[in-house]
Amino acid sequence: MKLVIFDCDGVLVDSEPLVNRIEAEYFTQLGVPMSAQEACARFKGKTVDQVAEALEQQIGRALPVTFGYEWAMGTALALVRELQPVAGIRNLIERVRAAGVQTCVASQSPSARVRLSLRVTGLEPYFGDRVFTAEMAARPKPAPDLFLLAAQRMGVCPQDAVVVEDSPGGVRAATAAGMRVYGYAAAEDAAALRDAGAQVFFSMDELELIS
Repeated sequence: MKLVIFDCDGVLVDSEPLVNRIEAEYFTQLGVPMSAQEACARFKGKTVDQVAEALEQQIGRALPVTFGYEWAMGTALALVRELQPVAGIRNLIERVRAAGVQTCVASQSPSARVRLSLRVTGLEPYFGDRVFTAEMAARPKPAPDLFLLAAQRMGVCPQDAVVVEDSPGGVRAATAAGMRVYGYAAAEDAAALRDAGAQVFFSMDELELIS
């Protein structure tokens, strides 16, 4: 193993509850009523464009021109006020780095949101400019493009990279890229992660990437 690729939301930062709450509140105002749980089930792992397309199909009209701005600002405010790193993630990163293994981030979220999340939680120094996001790849997860791009930029063959993910789509993307993948199931469907091809774990403290 020469590289560990971390997803961001739900793996590095505990953003899912915050983001799902903001999505549910905002999308309900737009005429698509939903709970935070429903927002998670429908949109987890989706790109901004994919979410917007699904909402427009449901309401039968174009979204307001301010849609992206209002959603982004509402999300950013919640992240700044409340976001915390995932329990145990800092120790895991430090163990990996101490073993001389490279690390990077590969996230479906927009670059600005990922960088804000890392800055707010104090994780930014661990990764620097080694942050890769969906807009950099031809196709988003579950296509393997983003993980392959990350490995290429880091100078590592795909088979020498390990991925830590928390969504079935992300697991499928890593598997398609030829990478070993661990599925973090503390708040996710362990069976779905396992079926997608992940070795499932439930706590960052129990994950032994470095033996």
